[in-house]
Amino acid sequence: MDADAIFKESLSSLGYKSVRECDSRQLIQFSLRFAIWPSIETYLKSPWLAPFAIRRQRVRMESNAPGEKRDLWGLPTDLGYFADDNSLIKSLALKKPLSSEGSPYGANKVTKGLVCCHIWAGTTSNPLLFSFVPNLVWLPKSLAMYSDAHHDTEPHPVHHALKRVSLGRYVKDHPIARVASAWALLENPEYVELPEFECTEIADGGRIADLAEARVNRMINFLEAILDPNSPLPRRFSKRYHAGVGSGIDRSVYSVQDSLSVNAIRALLAEMRQCRQ
Repeated sequence: MDADAIFKESLSSLGYKSVRECDSRQLIQFSLRFAIWPSIETYLKSPWLAPFAIRRQRVRMESNAPGEKRDLWGLPTDLGYFADDNSLIKSLALKKPLSSEGSPYGANKVTKGLVCCHIWAGTTSNPLLFSFVPNLVWLPKSLAMYSDAHHDTEPHPVHHALKRVSLGRYVKDHPIARVASAWALLENPEYVELPEFECTEIADGGRIADLAEARVNRMINFLEAILDPNSPLPRRFSKRYHAGVGSGIDRSVYSVQDSLSVNAIRALLAEMRQCRQ
C-alpha cells in the first residue's frame, strides 16, 4: 500500500487539490492522523535503532578512501561512527503490521510513500540523536516537508506538534542511563494546540527492537575483536566498515584499525556497551 496515495485520497475527499491549500491547523491534523510512530515497546527495549551511526550528506571523497570520487556510504568517520544516508532506519516502517484501531491505513502494511523524519532539527550528525526512537516518525511524502525541510526557515507548527506528541509518548525515565543524555539535548517545543487524534504505531511484536539490539551486539563484537591481540580479525561489519579480511569488502578503503586510533575504537566500544540494558 502507498501511504502517500492514501493521504492524497483523504486530502481530495475534503476538497483540497494540493496540500499547500491547507492551513496550519489542518496540516497538524493531517500529520498526526497519518504519522506512523515507533512503538513504545521498541523505545523501552532499544532506544536507538543504530547508535553507532550518524547521517552524512552525500559522501564522495574521504581521506581513508583514496582514489576517484564515488559514493562512500558506510565508512567510519574519524571517531568511528558509521556514515549513513538514512538507509539504516528509513525502511523500518515498511511492510510492518500497524496498530489498526483508528488508523487511516486500516490493517494494511505500507510498502511505499513514507519518509522517515527527524522530529528535532539539526540532530542527524549526533549519534545520540540520529537513530533515537523519540526523534523519529514516518510521514507520507507529501507531508514530510513540514517536518524535515525547515533548516533555513522557521519551523512549521507541524514540527512543534510532532515534538509535543513524542514527549507525551516516550517517558524520559528509562532503564538505560545513556537515554538521559539524549533527552538533555532536545529542547521543549513551542506550544501548539493539538486536535484529538490516535497514534498509529508499528506493531511488529518487538522485531525492530530485536534488530537494533542485534546491530549493537554485532558492532560490540566487531570492535572487541579488533582490540584483542589474541583474537583473529573479525568478519566485516559492512562492505566499507571492515577489518580488511574476508569476502564482500571494499578493499579500496582502509580497514577500521588502519583508519582509526585505538582510543577512538575504545571510546566507540564504551558507547555501544552503554546502549545495552
